[in-house]
Amino acid sequence: MHILLTRPEADARLSAEKLSALGHCCIVAPLFEIAPTDEHKPHGDFSGLLATSAHAFDAPEQFQALRDLPLHLVGERTAEAARRAGFAHMRSSAPDGEALAESIGKGAEHFLYLAGRERRPELETQLAAQGHRVTPWIRYETRQVAHLPQTAHAALLGSKIDVVLHFSTRSAALYRALACAAGLEAQALKPVQIAISARAAQKLAGAGKIAVAPTPDFDGLLSALKAL
Repeated sequence: MHILLTRPEADARLSAEKLSALGHCCIVAPLFEIAPTDEHKPHGDFSGLLATSAHAFDAPEQFQALRDLPLHLVGERTAEAARRAGFAHMRSSAPDGEALAESIGKGAEHFLYLAGRERRPELETQLAAQGHRVTPWIRYETRQVAHLPQTAHAALLGSKIDVVLHFSTRSAALYRALACAAGLEAQALKPVQIAISARAAQKLAGAGKIAVAPTPDFDGLLSALKAL
């Protein structure tokens, strides 16, 4: 199948390698770029760390004083990035933020959250409700492109895409908005749309076929792809 990937460049290339190994042809058209911030680490006495993205560890030299703290994280790729950055004390992991908060449970810990500027609130909200304190350290931000990338524009115009993988609600909404702006909404919704969550799928209403990943990660998207 010809699969459109709209993730940031580095993430899309990793996904493309795995999909290509399965015999698929990937079209990489990033709708976002990941940029580090210049924010300094907040002051505080922290009992643990939170991370929900591998991008939290893009500058490992900044973590020298934090590597002995227990780390709670979302996703295997995040865990791999943490190991490369020198973290060894991984206390818990989960497929998403809500599940991670549930695994941590009630308490009164103070967590330093290695976070992105744009993020879903569930992890912080749920941990606060469980008695914990969370201080975000904004490590990176995602910046969206202004126009549909030429690779996606040409592929949609030529009906060369069979499947579009959507890794977030934000990317699904932006994909549709940029396609509309380019006069290609019908072409954009013609391929099978595989969304990482029901929330992301809602942004694609009206598409010919929409599938939702059984788990909110790459493996879930891949499972939905195999089920087509």
